[in-house]
Amino acid sequence: MAQDATLHVKLDSKTDKSLKKLAYEKGKSKGQLVREAITACYQASLEELPIKQSQALAAYQGGYISIGKLAKVMGMHVLEVRTWLDEHGIAQQTAFGSEDVGNA
Repeated sequence: MAQDATLHVKLDSKTDKSLKKLAYEKGKSKGQLVREAITACYQASLEELPIKQSQALAAYQGGYISIGKLAKVMGMHVLEVRTWLDEHGIAQQTAFGSEDVGNA
């Protein structure tokens, strides 16, 4: 991730302790957790996506690119893209159908 700006945030000791614990449990840094939280809270709506991302989303929905390629264009991890797609009510391409669940 390219670092374009630095933000300094003061936390009370209780929040800092909780964030450290969560970061350890998830195997991430505190900074990464904060970046993910900011991204999740301030996601652009579908209409506000940059053209490159809109095109990639359309290509994904049409089955022309994988979720991995979509994640790369969106600047997210694949799991973050899956969550983002769910939050925006966008169907995900899967290798199985609902009828397959009973056979699992």
